[in-house]
Amino acid sequence: MNRQLPLILLILIVLALTSCSNPAQPFALSAAPWGDGEVSSYDVLGQDGTLAGTASWSWHKTAEGWSQSYELDLSGRQDRGEVVMAADLLPISSWRELSGTRFETTYTADSVTIKTTAPDGKVSTKELVRPADAVDNDQSLQLQRALPLTEGYVTRYTDVIPTSGMTAPVKLSVVGTEEITVPAGTFSAWRVVMDFGSGQHDGWYAQAAPHPMVKYRNRVSGAEFQLRSWQPAAGQAAQGEQGAPAAVAPAAESVPPLNIPFLIAAVLVQYPLMLIFPLLLGWWIRRRYGVSWGIFGAGALTFVASQAVHLPLNWALGLLGPGRGVALWPIAALALVAGLSAGVCEEVARWVVLRFFLKRARGWRKALQFGAGHGAAEAIIFGVLALLSLVSMLAARTLDLAAFGLPGATAEQARAAVAAYWATPWYMSAVAGLERVFAITFHIAMAVLVMRAVVRRRIGYLIAAIAAHAALDFIAVWGALRLGVIWVEVSAAVIALAALWLIIKLKEPPSMPIEAELLLAPAPAPSTADLAPRTLSPEELARRADASRYE
Repeated sequence: MNRQLPLILLILIVLALTSCSNPAQPFALSAAPWGDGEVSSYDVLGQDGTLAGTASWSWHKTAEGWSQSYELDLSGRQDRGEVVMAADLLPISSWRELSGTRFETTYTADSVTIKTTAPDGKVSTKELVRPADAVDNDQSLQLQRALPLTEGYVTRYTDVIPTSGMTAPVKLSVVGTEEITVPAGTFSAWRVVMDFGSGQHDGWYAQAAPHPMVKYRNRVSGAEFQLRSWQPAAGQAAQGEQGAPAAVAPAAESVPPLNIPFLIAAVLVQYPLMLIFPLLLGWWIRRRYGVSWGIFGAGALTFVASQAVHLPLNWALGLLGPGRGVALWPIAALALVAGLSAGVCEEVARWVVLRFFLKRARGWRKALQFGAGHGAAEAIIFGVLALLSLVSMLAARTLDLAAFGLPGATAEQARAAVAAYWATPWYMSAVAGLERVFAITFHIAMAVLVMRAVVRRRIGYLIAAIAAHAALDFIAVWGALRLGVIWVEVSAAVIALAALWLIIKLKEPPSMPIEAELLLAPAPAPSTADLAPRTLSPEELARRADASRYE
């Protein structure tokens, strides 16, 4: 194997380890800041600043630890639930009733089981892997009171969302202090930002014990919670503004505003990079190196063929579909299996096609076009899906979801999904497009490695491609849950630069034959036997034919 290959693998491993670094402090909760019998009441303001509803939380000591109950009334729409916590404040179980649907969640040491009962009585169950830092979505806002908030504090946890059956990594950062005035009074508060990767929310927590949540703003819906009053514990005097708030205005279905910067970034950056750039790259390779579009198309078909194996394999492993199998493993093991699944399926597919079907496609230049086609197929598929998503979200802004027969909870989730889409930061569109550029660069580098495995008949190059592909996908899966989208994309950018260096480093002159080291070695003086005419075997003729085609 090329002596530089161990160095290449070392660089990729270092990049993977560097990308997985986590600068945040460990997620550690202190003692419960609330008292037995505490009740906190909030006014809920809509996007236009008018009163849209009320909310309240209450806490009670239990044999297990604590019970947190809440009630939310938004213009007559009721939402209530309870979270049972252990003494360390981590969740044991929870239930929530929303628009006639009941969600019941049970937390064990290794798993999370979510039982959903629809208004018609239909029951469904979903099981998830329980992260060590799992927090129930319905406790997270108030649980953050128990964190050691201070200037510059950063931590991470995993939010379990029973209503969607999903988990979301959350990065919490203290960004400063502010004097906040709400109906309950004026407070010196820590301002925190909760970053979900694709969006952010804001919270303000009083610096003085018991550190009540003074204000909370949901940037997606525009809703804002403001503390009206609280009773520190049973039997103690209530503090803040007493009495009922002003009358709540009737509910009105709001239409999420168009996110113009997001649309501009999508149209000018994301879609061109996903749909046009891959074709332009194939055209440039054709023009610069004279490699036919047929090789480009073969690379594209190879990606599609690899998915015909990859997707069923992921389903069998439990990486797709309901929670089971590998999906119940710890995050690091899950990410490793997901990476190996992608690496083996895609790189072996490249090797099979080049070895048995494209026997005349040999050399560094052909590898460029083959890898470009592979990456282009993936980019264009994602680009078409993104474009269809944009069209559907444009239409969904003004649709009456209830008219389509969606039950209450499902309609609410659909509205939240539409609002979340249009609240996506503009730069996420640009990042999605750039991600495809990084991926195509990586695919070309892997095609170059696999081409060497085929032409030089050295399986080590194929193993290196599988390992590198697995490392990249490991970072993508693990990082999405632990680091957030932006850090994953930064890691992908660094790896793409390493892949570009690899492409350039492995370039060979057009005339370089397969076994270059043999053909460039000094030839010994010919013997009488060497000068005698001889007949070449079919194997030797085939080997020399392959060598003459290698560029």
